[in-house]
Amino acid sequence: MPTGSSVRRPRTRGRGSGRGRGSPRVRRTRAASRSGVTDEVVPPTRQERAHPGGLRARVPRTGPPLQVVMVGWEFPPSHTGGLGVHSYEICRELVRLGHRIRFLTPYPGPFTPVDGVTFRHPGERRAGPGGPWPDAYWSGGGPESPFADSIDGYNAWVAQLADLGRVDVVHVHDWFGTVGAAALARRLGRPLVMTVHSTEYDRSLGHPWEHIVGREQAGIDAASRVIAVSRHLRQQLIERYHAEPGKVRVIYNAVRPSSRLERIDPKKRIVLYVGRLAAMKGVDTFLRAAARVGPAAPDALFVIAGEGPEYPRLVQLAASLGIGDRVMFLGKVSEEEREILLSGSSVFVLPSVVEPFGIAALEAMAAGVPTILSRTSGVAEISRGTFPVDFWDVDEFASRIFELLEYPTLRRAMGEAGRWEALRAGWPERARETVDVYREAIAAARRAR
Repeated sequence: MPTGSSVRRPRTRGRGSGRGRGSPRVRRTRAASRSGVTDEVVPPTRQERAHPGGLRARVPRTGPPLQVVMVGWEFPPSHTGGLGVHSYEICRELVRLGHRIRFLTPYPGPFTPVDGVTFRHPGERRAGPGGPWPDAYWSGGGPESPFADSIDGYNAWVAQLADLGRVDVVHVHDWFGTVGAAALARRLGRPLVMTVHSTEYDRSLGHPWEHIVGREQAGIDAASRVIAVSRHLRQQLIERYHAEPGKVRVIYNAVRPSSRLERIDPKKRIVLYVGRLAAMKGVDTFLRAAARVGPAAPDALFVIAGEGPEYPRLVQLAASLGIGDRVMFLGKVSEEEREILLSGSSVFVLPSVVEPFGIAALEAMAAGVPTILSRTSGVAEISRGTFPVDFWDVDEFASRIFELLEYPTLRRAMGEAGRWEALRAGWPERARETVDVYREAIAAARRAR
């Protein structure tokens, strides 16, 4: 490495391992029922009460198929981030387990078809009085805030929706449909489950829009069970939203292996970032680290794939750092293009200031790309095969990038370890954990009657 380079050698680190929840404890008893067997919930032990993921599910993984009403916002092929991917994958695996889903979304489609999933949306033409509902993005009576009006319209539609048939549980994702989902669950007399993928405090870097915080709070308060995508997010729900610790569960995201991810030999070594260009993603740290690595690795190309409000500022920053010729902004990329990028990359970097999970990092790990990420990400909780770095430590990001570029043996070993970790627990396991939470919520609702 050149003398005087600002890239410093990495520090050693020690980390504890993230562990999944153990098996549920259920005592079988005879009772007057069709099966002749019921499940008595065993009171939690002191150790279970202190479990970092919340109380463990104490209901069986077996049972009759469930009819789920899922309230979402986006679904492939039209989606902007991890929420749409999560919705598709969890629906796909729930159906494979025998459950059936009615997915409520503000968009009229098209939707990537999944057998066992029925889509409904405002504006659908169905027999009955009142005619079709307006599209989710109607401006309503408040042109100064059409976004709020579209949300209100969607929630009103969800709350009054009929012709749903049998419903066992209502499941809402994030804040978009919390008010309507809570009203629908109350009207049907069914439990509400809410999955929180991120919070307004995270997305706004501590300057939240109270209107959205209020909708998040409404969902958390109304839900029988709340799913958080990381332990860090779970703790935030407890501290900021006063969520009851006993009802908050942690279920991580996952990725699916792809046969397309074959390594290629690019002319330049690629250091990759994929994600939204938003302040919470810390892409400016990626650029500042690139400026420090540049003199020591002249053949490295820093690629940024994604779009967002920070794009103009980031382009200007790259120019001011003197690395405009070393950085490539690709804009939004397709899934196929993202796979090609991953297959040709030497290092993946996720420098988020706040990252409730970080599914892009898990995708990179699954592709065998050694990954450097912020300690604040949910992926850092479940992985020992990555380099976790404080989001503000530009020098450490630069040192880790240089180390992986400089030592191919380390790069290969770390890539193999990360791939194994990313794929050891996939969407089928996450779907089973979600069903456990559904059955918990149903059992709790029955006890409360």
